[in-house]
Amino acid sequence: MRHGTKERSGPPRPPTPSDPPGAWTRYDRAAREGGGAGGLRAASWEERLAALDGTDRPLPLVALRCADRVEPVRERARALLREALDGAAPAEVVAVAGVALAAAGRRHGGWGRELVAERLAHARVREALLSAADPATRRFAHRTALDAGLLPAGRAAWAATWDPDRRVRAMCLAVVADAPDAREADLDALLASKWPDARAAAVDALGATGRGAAAERFLADRSRAVRTAAREAVRTSGGRPADWCRARCAEAERWPYAPLGLAECAERTDGDTALLRELTAHPTARVRASAVAGLRLLDPEGWRTVLPLLDDPSAAVVRETGKTLVENAHRVPVEALAARTAPGRSYLQRSHALRVLAESYRTEAFVELMRMLDDPHPTLRSRAALAASRRGWVADGTTPAAAAELLELLDRHAGLFARRAAWMRESLARARDRR
Repeated sequence: MRHGTKERSGPPRPPTPSDPPGAWTRYDRAAREGGGAGGLRAASWEERLAALDGTDRPLPLVALRCADRVEPVRERARALLREALDGAAPAEVVAVAGVALAAAGRRHGGWGRELVAERLAHARVREALLSAADPATRRFAHRTALDAGLLPAGRAAWAATWDPDRRVRAMCLAVVADAPDAREADLDALLASKWPDARAAAVDALGATGRGAAAERFLADRSRAVRTAAREAVRTSGGRPADWCRARCAEAERWPYAPLGLAECAERTDGDTALLRELTAHPTARVRASAVAGLRLLDPEGWRTVLPLLDDPSAAVVRETGKTLVENAHRVPVEALAARTAPGRSYLQRSHALRVLAESYRTEAFVELMRMLDDPHPTLRSRAALAASRRGWVADGTTPAAAAELLELLDRHAGLFARRAAWMRESLARARDRR
C-alpha cells in the first residue's frame, strides 16, 4: 500500500446506532448504486423481500425498505417495523425515527412519517424524540407535539431556552413568549438563555405584559436584537433608555455594553460623545470595544479618536476600530495605515489596516498596497494584490519614481494579478515615463 492512501478490505461496515440518519441512507444508496450488495440493500427486489424474513435486518434498513419502490417489499417491511417498535426501547425508536424521517421525502416515504407521529402519543418515546441528537427529528417531534397539544408549557419553555436548533426554539417561543398568560418562571428561564432570539422574545413579552421596567438591564445586553427589544419595552413602560444606559456607563466594568446601548438610543446629549471618547481608554477591553462601536454610530469624527486603537492588544477592540476606519477610509491618513502593515505588527492589526487601505481608493493607498506584494505573509500578499488590481485606483497619479518601483514589484508578482497585469503595467509605465 502506498503511503497516504487507504487500503479497502471488503465491504463498508454498516453505521452504528449513534450515527446520524444520513449515514444509513448513504450506506443504503452506495450499495444500490454499486450493485454489489445483498440482503436488504440488494438491487433485486426478490432478494430484499427474502432478507426481510432473515436474521440480519437492522431496523434502520427496515425503515428504509418501508419506502421501497416495490409494493411487496414495502408492505412486509412496514409490518415488521410496526411490530418491532411496539416493544422497542425509546432509544431504538429514536434511531429508527430519524431514518424514517430522512426517507419521508421519497415517493412512498410518507408512511414512515405517520408512524413516527403515532409514537409521539407515548410519553417516554415522546421525550426521547424531543431530545434526539438529530435536529430534523427534534423539529418534527416538537412541531407534531405542539400541533397535537402534547407539549406542556414547561417543556416548550425548556426547548425555547436551551435547544441548539433555531427552528425548534422559534416554534416553542411562539407558544411560550407570545402567550398572554405566559408564566413568570418561563419568562425568567428565557431571559437567562444563552440564545439571543430567546432573550429577545422574552423581553418583548415583558413589554407586552406591562413589565417593561424589568427589561432595563437588557439595554446593555451583548446582542443587538435584545437591546432593540429592551428599548421598545422600556419606552412602552414610560422609561428613558438613554438615561439608564448613561448611568450604567459610570460602572461600565459591570455593564460593558452600556456605551453601545447609549449610542443606539435616539435621545442623546452633547456630553454622550465625550463620555464614549473617554471610555475608549477604559481598562476593560469589552468596554473599549463597546465605546468604539458606539462612537461609530454617534460621532462622524470618531475615527480620529479610535485610530490609535488599531494598536490595542484586544482583538475585539481592533475589530471594532477596523469597522469604524473602513467607513471613513477615504479620510484616514495613509501613512498611519502603512505603518501598521509593517511585518513587525500583529497579523490582526496588519489585516485591518490593509482592509482600510483597500477601501481608500487614493493613489497613496494604491502604492502601499503594491508594496505589500513583497509581504512575507501569503494571505496578506493575495489580499493586497486583489485590492490593487481594481480599476478604480488612479495608478497614473503615482510619481515617476514610485511607478518605476511598482513596475518592478509587478514584474516579480505578475502571477497574482492574472489578466489585469497587462493593464496595470501599461498604466504604471505611463506614470513612470511622465516628465
